[in-house]
Amino acid sequence: MLDIISIPLILQIFVLINPLSSLPVLVAAYSKQMKVKDIALRATMIAFALAVTIILIGPFLFDIFNVSVPSFRVAGGIILLMLGISTARKSDDMKSSPDTAEALSSLIATPLLTGPATISFLTIKTYELGILTILPNTVVAFILVGAVFTIFAALIPRINTKIVGIASRILGLFLTAVAIEMISAGVKGLFGLAS
Repeated sequence: MLDIISIPLILQIFVLINPLSSLPVLVAAYSKQMKVKDIALRATMIAFALAVTIILIGPFLFDIFNVSVPSFRVAGGIILLMLGISTARKSDDMKSSPDTAEALSSLIATPLLTGPATISFLTIKTYELGILTILPNTVVAFILVGAVFTIFAALIPRINTKIVGIASRILGLFLTAVAIEMISAGVKGLFGLAS
């Protein structure tokens, strides 16, 4: 098990999930006197269940839809690039949010945690590395997400949301770089260029 765990892969998945992007929603929930920890952990479980489903069935979708891996890599890279740019430029303000804990959990679970970019990345990595490699690394990444949410829920009255916003933007910059790598690899694959 330990030889399958890859710190770089875990960090890539964690940065892609980017729990910091969900923190303004949790701040809004706290201001409405909702149970932030319960919302965050429920969202993490929903997002994790969706990620596992994608890992298990995602690679088979290439055959079903007759899509090549390089094409999917370019498409996923474009989505990831849009997410990275959006995250890097995001405002700290949360103008409005759903009023129920269930709705907030769903909003955080998808699209904030396991959205199109995460789905694309996990599908491609599962195809490249296999289920037995990607699954345990995804489990560890989601454990880290749960830990971040648990810590945040405990410290929420004292957390400076501007610092959270800055950290989220930095993660957005790294997401943009990962997206460019995905697009580049996809284009090379489409045109038969050497890696």
